[in-house]
Amino acid sequence: MALNEIDARGERFQILATGATAANSGVGPNSGDPLILGLAHSPSASLAVVCLTNYTPPGSLPATGYVSVSAVGIYALSVAAKTSINPGNGVAINPGDLVYADGGMLDTTDGLLYGFTLNANSTTGWKFGRAMDAITSGQTATIRVRIGGN
Repeated sequence: MALNEIDARGERFQILATGATAANSGVGPNSGDPLILGLAHSPSASLAVVCLTNYTPPGSLPATGYVSVSAVGIYALSVAAKTSINPGNGVAINPGDLVYADGGMLDTTDGLLYGFTLNANSTTGWKFGRAMDAITSGQTATIRVRIGGN
């Protein structure tokens, strides 16, 4: 093992989230929220992650300004079987289909996209993961979504 190794697999780590406080009524990302890291700096190198901890803003105790995230795994997330946010055409989502992050707020300070809708928008959405369950066309459901792979 190299002396400078932090995490051999790089699956879980902390990221700065001080600029993402507009999500969740000004308190920042919470455990279970999907985020995309890196869009502000290099959209082609973005990384889908899910928060593992609640954001503790500066001024709170204990104040960190960071959230722990996971870049690998299967998470129960709300997904809309539509091709865009509003109104969007219905399209069935099947196991293995790509799921995209559509809309949301871009925090250029920390390089985070948050507050987006997961759906089937392959035109302007950012690849987030793969559906593990089916959703009927036009419906929204909480399904298993795999992140961290192709």
